[in-house]
Amino acid sequence: MDYYSFVSAQQGKSNNEIKNRMKKLIAISIDTELTDRQKDCLTMRVYQGLSVEDIAAELGIRPTTVYKHIKKAKEALKKCEKYL
Repeated sequence: MDYYSFVSAQQGKSNNEIKNRMKKLIAISIDTELTDRQKDCLTMRVYQGLSVEDIAAELGIRPTTVYKHIKKAKEALKKCEKYL
């Protein structure tokens, strides 16, 4: 099911209810589909706004490794659709 199908299936619910449901589904996906390192890199990049170089320094890994973890995290989150 894609995003538009999900929203269509939510008829009668407010936008706030739909947004909250989607946030919950994303959180479930992050918890179940990502490794701890992928969660760390993605959280630091997206939610904390750190640069790849800053993340690498913080975690003691190479910037290319940070890119790899973020890429794999994004690929894993595409599985989010199965929770819809």
